[in-house]
Parts: sequence; structure tokens; C-alpha cells
Amino acid sequence: MEDNNRLKTVYIVICIFLSIIIIWLLVGMLSRRNETDNESLKDIVEKQSDKKLFDDSPVVEEIVTVNTEIIKDGLKEMGTLITQEYYFTQVEEYKSTERVWIFDSKASFIFSYDGVVTAGIDCNDIEISKDDETKIITVKMPKSGIIGVNIDHDSFKIYEEKEGLWNKLDMTKYNNSIIEFENEAKNKAINKGIIDKADENAKTLIESFINSLIEDNVYSIEFVNK
Repeated sequence: MEDNNRLKTVYIVICIFLSIIIIWLLVGMLSRRNETDNESLKDIVEKQSDKKLFDDSPVVEEIVTVNTEIIKDGLKEMGTLITQEYYFTQVEEYKSTERVWIFDSKASFIFSYDGVVTAGIDCNDIEISKDDETKIITVKMPKSGIIGVNIDHDSFKIYEEKEGLWNKLDMTKYNNSIIEFENEAKNKAINKGIIDKADENAKTLIESFINSLIEDNVYSIEFVNK
């Protein structure tokens, strides 16, 4: 009977000892697993921190600008820009009277001629400025003016010619009248609106030229009177 009790006691002690060993092993395994999980979590946190640091880094924005000196040089190369022409055919009567004592001698002839009045601007007088914040290029442009009046002398036609008794037709006197003919043609062209049309055409040409030098048309163009 005592032997049985002794065996039971030994058995219980062994079971308790084995239980302690198993519990100790399980605790060690859980501890090492927690350490591994903590290290993985730490790696994730560090990676997220690095990613956040990268995401929060300043973004480098490409600044697009325009070199106005290139525009100015291009305009200077254009020189005088003819932007409008006014073609005309004029019929005139030339008269000349010479008096000797109380007698007049008259000479005259009727003729026609063709010509052209040109208007435009001197591109050297154009001023260019820019605002990189508002993306606006300002073009300060002078008013257009008459550049020239050209009469085609080969187009002259005489329809009627009369000479006086002592007043012969003198082409020298006629040539002195050419200036008057040119002034008359110029005034007619102005009355027909050649200056306003020249201004509009100049703006169109200059705007197209500037846009050809701007990438993606990021700048708008504004014209102001000089």
C-alpha cells in the first residue's frame, strides 16, 4: 500500500516537472515571436516614415519663362513693316495759264495714273515687357503711319491735250505737281481707313511672330498704345 502511494507521489512530481518545462518552452516561443513581430512592425513603421519623408519632400516646379530679348531682336530684323496698301487710279486735269498784257493763253491736258499708298510701323519703335507671374507679354506699339506713296509713271495715259498760242505744255511744271498728287492720294487713303487697317494687321502679324517663339502658348499677349 505504501509502495503504491509512493509511486503515485513520484508520478505526480514528474508530471508537475514536465508541465513546468512545457510551460517554460511555450513562454520562450511566444516571447521570441513577439520580438519578431515587434521587429517587423518596427521595419514597417520605419518604411512608412521614410515614405512619408519622401512624399513630404518639396516638389520642384519647372518655371517656364520667355526671353524678351529674342523677341526684340526678331522685331528689329523686320525693320519697317508694311501692313496695309491702298491701290488707286487717279484722273487729273492739268491746267496752265500765262498772261501777256491783257491776253491769256491756256494749256491743259487730262490724264490718269495708277499708284499705291503703303502704311505700317517701324518695328524698332515697339517695346516688349513681360510679367512671369501673370504670364502676360505686353507689346507697346506706336500708331501706324503712311510709309510711302508710289506713282506708277508707266501707267500714265493722256486723254485730251490743248496748248495755248504762246503757252506750250511744259512737263517741268507738271512734274512740280507730282507732290500735290501724292498728297491727295495719301489723304484719300487715310479717309478710307488705311491707318486703322494697318494697326489691326500689324497686331495680327506681331502676335503670330511672338507666339512662334513661345512654347505651348503659356503667355498671353496684350497690346497697348505707345
